[in-house]
This record gives sequence, C-alpha cells and structure tokens, in this order.
Amino acid sequence: MKKTLTLISFLLWSATLHAFTTTNGKIYDNNNQQIALYGVNWFGFETQDHVLHGLWSRNWQEMLKQIKELGFTALRIPVCPATLQGVATNSINYSKNPDLQGLNSLQILDKFMAESDQLGLYILLDHHRPDCNAISTLWYTDSYSETQWLKDLAFMAERYKTNAHLIGIDLKNEPHGNVTWGTNNIATDWNTAAEKAAKTILNVNSNLLIFVEGIESATQCSGSTNHWWGGNLEPAKCFPLNIDKTKLVFAPHVYGPDVYQQPYFQDSAFPNNLETIWQTHFGFLRDEGFAVIVGEFGGRYGHGGNAKDKMWQDAFVNYLIKKEMRDFFYWSWNPNSGDTGGILQDDWQTVWDDKVALLRRLMDKTITTPVSTTPTNPPPTTNPTPITNPVSNDVCEIKYTVQSQWQNGMVINVILRNKGASDLKNWQITFNLGTGATISNHWSMLLSGNYIASPLDWNRTIAPNKQIEFGLQLAFNSLPEKPFELQKISCGNAESTSIPSSQNVEYQNGLQAGIALCQQNPTACNISTCNATPLFQPESGSVFLPRLGLTNDTNAQNRWDVVLQQIPNTLTFEVKSVTPSN
Repeated sequence: MKKTLTLISFLLWSATLHAFTTTNGKIYDNNNQQIALYGVNWFGFETQDHVLHGLWSRNWQEMLKQIKELGFTALRIPVCPATLQGVATNSINYSKNPDLQGLNSLQILDKFMAESDQLGLYILLDHHRPDCNAISTLWYTDSYSETQWLKDLAFMAERYKTNAHLIGIDLKNEPHGNVTWGTNNIATDWNTAAEKAAKTILNVNSNLLIFVEGIESATQCSGSTNHWWGGNLEPAKCFPLNIDKTKLVFAPHVYGPDVYQQPYFQDSAFPNNLETIWQTHFGFLRDEGFAVIVGEFGGRYGHGGNAKDKMWQDAFVNYLIKKEMRDFFYWSWNPNSGDTGGILQDDWQTVWDDKVALLRRLMDKTITTPVSTTPTNPPPTTNPTPITNPVSNDVCEIKYTVQSQWQNGMVINVILRNKGASDLKNWQITFNLGTGATISNHWSMLLSGNYIASPLDWNRTIAPNKQIEFGLQLAFNSLPEKPFELQKISCGNAESTSIPSSQNVEYQNGLQAGIALCQQNPTACNISTCNATPLFQPESGSVFLPRLGLTNDTNAQNRWDVVLQQIPNTLTFEVKSVTPSN
C-alpha cells in the first residue's frame, strides 16, 4: 500500500511539473523557477516537405545537440495542418537519418518532440501555414475553416500534454492584410479569434502558455508608422485581450532592412530612431507587466544583404536588453531562409560566430551595456536600381530590383507572379550576368548551368495572382554595365526542346525526392542512359539525376516526353515512359 501511494504521489507531482505561468513579464514553472527561452526557429514541418529542413545534409539528433551546446534553450517549430495528419515526407537523407525511414510526418514530429524533451529544450509549436505553402492573412481560408484551426490547436495541445518542455503554442503566424483588432467584426478581428483559441487550448492543456502575435495595420488605436506582419500590438492598449495575463505571451515579429526597406530605415537618425518605434509597436506592453517575447527577428548580419542590417540587429538587441526582454526566438537555425540566412552557414554545419555572439548578449544577464551601432568602415553604397519593366508571357510576369549595392557587390531580388486563373505548377528562369560578375550566394531557388533558376519544393506552385521571391548576391571587382539580365521565363511545364536529327543530348535537371517528373518535348527517341545515382543538392534538399541520355533516331527535328519516377523507398529513379508527340 505504501508503494502504491508513493507511485500515485509521484504521478500527481510529475503531471503538473511542466505547468507554466508569467509574472511581471517573466516565465516560471510550477516550482517557481524562472524559465529562460533563448530560442531559434527551425523550419520545415510547415512546408510541403513536412519535415525539418536540413535532414538532406545532416542527422537531426546531431543538430539538436549542437543547438543545445551553443547555449540555446528553446526552439520555435513551425507546422502546418497536413503535417499533423501524418503525411509522407520529402528531402530526408536516410543514410544520415536511418531512424526516420518509413515514418510519416506526425511520427517524425513525435520523435522530435520526445528527443527535445529528453535534452531539456523547450518547444514552442507555431501554427504557420494553413496550406503548407504560404502564410495566410487570416487564421482561416476558403479551404481551411476556423473550426479546423481550433481543432488543430487542440490536437497539438492534447497530443503533447505529457511533454514537460512544450512551453506553449503560437496561435497563428503573422496575421496581416485585412486582419483587424477591436472592430467587432468576428470575421476579421484577431483579438476575438485569439481569445477563442486560447480558451480551446487551455481547456485541453492548462499547463501551456498562449503566444499571440500582433497584426499589420489597424483602423483604430494604431499609429501610421509601418508595421511588420504580426508586429503591430498597438490596438491591445485600447482593446485588451480577454486571456488570463498569467498565461499570455505577446509575440511580435520584427525585422530589419534585409527583409524589407521600411521608410524609417532611410531616416538620417537611423538607427537611433528605432527605439521609439519598437516601444510604440509592442514595447509598451512590457511596461504594463506583460510577457513580450519576440517570435521572429533576424537577418544576414553583414553576410551579404543590406549593409545596415548589422546596425539594425545590434540596436535591436540593445533595446531588448534595456527593456529586460531577454527571451527570444531568432530566425532562423536554417541557412536556407532567403532574406535572413541562418545561424548555420550554407554547409549546414558551420555556425556564424558573430550571430551567436550577438545572441549571447541576451543570454548573459551580466551584460547591460549597449554596443555601438555606428558602422566601422561601411561599404560605400549607391542608389538601388529601380524595378525593371516586367518581363511577361500569358502565364506569368517577372521583375527584379537591386535590393542593396556596394563597391564590390549587390543583392538582387526577383519577383515571379502568376498572372493566370489557375495554379502555376512549375517555373524556370534563365538569366545572364555581366562580365566579371559571379554569384557568391543565392536563396529560395535551385541554381544550375549558366544560369537557370528553378523552384524548390515549397515555392514550386504559385496560386493565381500570387507571387514568390528569390534572390542572389553578386560579387565583382568593378560594376558591369549590365550586372544581371533576364533572358527567358518558362511557367508551367518545361519549355519544349528540339533535338536535331541523328544527334544525342544529355539532359540534367534537379528532381525532388518524391514523384519526379522530368518533361521535355521531343518524338522518336531512344533512352541510351539513365545513370540514376541521385546526388543531394545541399541547399534545397532536391536531388540531381546527373545524366539522362536521349537519342534522336530519326532524320527530323523531333519532340518527346520522358517521364521518370522514383523507385519506392529508394533514391533511385527509372524511366517510366517515353511518349512520342508530333
């Protein structure tokens, strides 16, 4: 009997071990121990890969241990609804992650949550994209209801109820656009939706904290200074949330010039003008005793991108230290975040030591002195090139701008818009570089040849009247007359390629690890080779099928379709069919 009572007492004690509350802006567990959330965002579960990115390059447990060894205590993990349904995953190198072989997305998330718990890493689950493809304005869409959103939030809260390090749930990533606050319009008011979601989650799992982001613009109780998606919490001073203050965390997102050129970044007082803006947008809530933890901030910090970004990040960390808002979630662990880069460099191994040093200023509570935000020997800049006249066809339109420029380099941002009435399923862009220019970095695309940009899995499909962006950084000794020039765009299926009579051609293309479709258009054909030992493309998680030999056995210019498919449970491809077409 004594042993039974002891076991029951232990179970009752452990069941409440991981209950979290906030007091005067700080987070505590049920033993009244303050919790420090020094976090990074590790994305991938919210994409159509349905798994953490980087597993094409490294072992997932190895990266978790590296995160902990660097001093981080927490992770914000974006997810999407399909991932929670247990779907097939993409872009995993099973030779490096053999324990994930045969598991679906939810089973892998379960393993990740359990391992993080064992390592003592706190997890913030973030409902990021309703369709696993793009961030929505509202918390629901035409194909994803509010009811389903609430069910998914409750599902996460219930499924990981016994996880001692699940700190909370971020209700919705970056409300923006037509989202409102305090207008009494239940269809668009984020404040009432957040209250409903908080009640749903806490009814299932009262141990958790509720992370609520801001909106973008507001018609009342909000200033006119530009806000970030999810960054405007000004309306909370007029329309407070009906959520228990001890369970509430405000989680704004805020970025610098690497992500978007806000007008106030051009102010002559920059970066000294920023503190007042941050205080107005969300900092006032810390003065009112609320917990305020920035859910996303980051940038390239001088490794390409805008020359002002390092100044911005230094100033922002100074502000967080001054406000005693040292808990954070930095964007991102991943190096394949196009406009910010990551803690990791492109090899998915090496860390940017200066970024880690920046964040350790927040982790070390003995540091209270701000660093200088005056640049030392900043690179000379020129006025950015205006957006070009768009290049377009019946399906899509492309334009680009020089986002930033200095003496020996520039960053180019490319925007591709779907002009059609249906989803654009694929795209490819060919461009030239000026004499002497080389590419020192690129993001959000697969780059091959001289020079062809192709999609990654997550930005392959573009909805009607929507757009995707990708970019590249150029290096040169002297500015070429035309550093970057668009040559050709192909939207939908790949463009036709003719093969002259009695000649061979080798075709090389990036193929996703999954159902792989390689479309050409040439009629009588002979598959001479399918040398199909795929090679991982480190940045995107795609695989290359290095060579596919095609032979035209006729005396005419012919066109043909060749379809490849992946052999199940392997990274080997075989020719499925060859279809002549005149």
